[in-house]
Amino acid sequence: MLSHDAQILIVDDMKMVRTAIKRYLTSLGYKNIIEAENGAEAVKKFKDNKIDFILMDIVMPIMTGLEALKEIHGLDSDVPVAMLSSVADQKTIGDCMLLGAIGYILKPISAESGPKNLKKVLEKAYFSKAP
Repeated sequence: MLSHDAQILIVDDMKMVRTAIKRYLTSLGYKNIIEAENGAEAVKKFKDNKIDFILMDIVMPIMTGLEALKEIHGLDSDVPVAMLSSVADQKTIGDCMLLGAIGYILKPISAESGPKNLKKVLEKAYFSKAP
């Protein structure tokens, strides 16, 4: 899995979702967690910090997750980004993958499937960062 020293950015316009993901990541030993509530804030925090992994919602005000993904990967195409969304259509998922997302987690994140799905993207993030 991704190193416990990794700096993780959680981007979602719903505080409740950010809190749940942060709680789970903390339980796995991750301490360096930054939060953003929209894509524009995510881009700014990405520019201001050394981010190793991003979990990002798609449907957000100000700047969508797709727009932020495109801008962030324009700055650093190597940073692993997994998308979170309640939108499950194949076009949206395909657009995310074309823009370089390493995974796609459907919301709502349940207590049963959420930890397993987050663990999968953390493993993918590790392998995408490996030399």
